[in-house]
This record gives sequence, C-alpha cells and structure tokens, in this order.
Amino acid sequence: MTEIKIPYKILKFPPAYLDGYLAINGCLSEYCIPIEFTKSNGEKWVYGFQGEIEKPIKIIDIKENRYFLISTDNYLKIVYLIDIETINPINEIQYVAQILEYKNLIILILDTNSIAIIKEPNEIQYFEHLCWDGIRENRIENGILKGTLYDWKKDKDYNKTDYELDLNTLTFKRVNELNPKHNLHTKPEVKKHNWWEIWK
Repeated sequence: MTEIKIPYKILKFPPAYLDGYLAINGCLSEYCIPIEFTKSNGEKWVYGFQGEIEKPIKIIDIKENRYFLISTDNYLKIVYLIDIETINPINEIQYVAQILEYKNLIILILDTNSIAIIKEPNEIQYFEHLCWDGIRENRIENGILKGTLYDWKKDKDYNKTDYELDLNTLTFKRVNELNPKHNLHTKPEVKKHNWWEIWK
C-alpha cells in the first residue's frame, strides 16, 4: 500500500529569502503561521496565514490531497481555501464560528448568520440571512444538520427558531415547516458561488 505524502509543512518561522521557493506570500510577521506547500512536480511555495502558531491549526483535505481548508486562530475568524498547485489566489471566508464535517461535505456556521456548504473545492452553497443574532446548538443527526436560529426581542430575550438542513438533498426547513403550528418565517436566501466569487 502506497503511503500518501502530506504536501504541506507548518514552519516555525517564515523564510527570509526565496531559498528555492517559487514564492513567499501572505502575512510574514510574528503573528502569522507560515506553511510550506509542495506541488506535484516538487516545486515549493510558502504562504503566511493570519493567526498564532501556538494555537490550534486545523487543516482539512477537501479533495485529492490537493485542495485544503485551513483554519487558524485569527481575529476575523478567517478560514482559507487553497489549491496547492496554484500559488495565487488564496481564497478566504470570514467570520466562521464553527466547522462541521459530514461525509464529503464541510459545513461552515458563519457569525454573519449564514451557513456555507463546501462540496467541491470550486463551489460553495450559501444559506444566507437566516436570522439576526446567531445560529447555535448546531449538530448533525442522521445526515441532518440541526440547530437554533436566534433573533433579539425588545424585552431582552430571544425568539428561537429551530431549523433542519438535509445534508443529502441540501433542503432547508425552519420549525414552522417542520411543525405548521408555529408562526411563519421567511425562507433563507440560497446562493451558489464559484471560488472566484467567494467574497460576494
């Protein structure tokens, strides 16, 4: 059985010079995490990610030991989507509060009250503007992403609406659609973005 070679390495310090690298990009201060990537032809390049090297770094293989999601501890809660065969661009999703995985899907719960589903490296599906004050108690049960949508009320309490997102069909339902006795809510805005439109 052939062992799969990991095509990245976290460095202790950013390189001061190219020293054989194709490029050294990104943040290169003491508050960054330099990671060395090796392309399939053996060429190497380095990118500095926002974050602190002493804190947890999560690297998820999205596809083919080539496309990766990189999560660091940084103030904008940015996660990075990269293709190690392409030095630029580094694609970013901000305000990621939680990362969940289910089969071949990566689920991102965003502080902007949205959910992003990554199935393929070049396509992200967004369920946007779901509420005003956060998506919490998120968990996966039998292929269903479940959680609670929070909306602030005038009496300093929350309106809470449960939701379910079927991760096989990507069908979203609020509690009123699960139980018709509840009050109606607007349906989420769903968008698909290609990787070059990730900031939209």
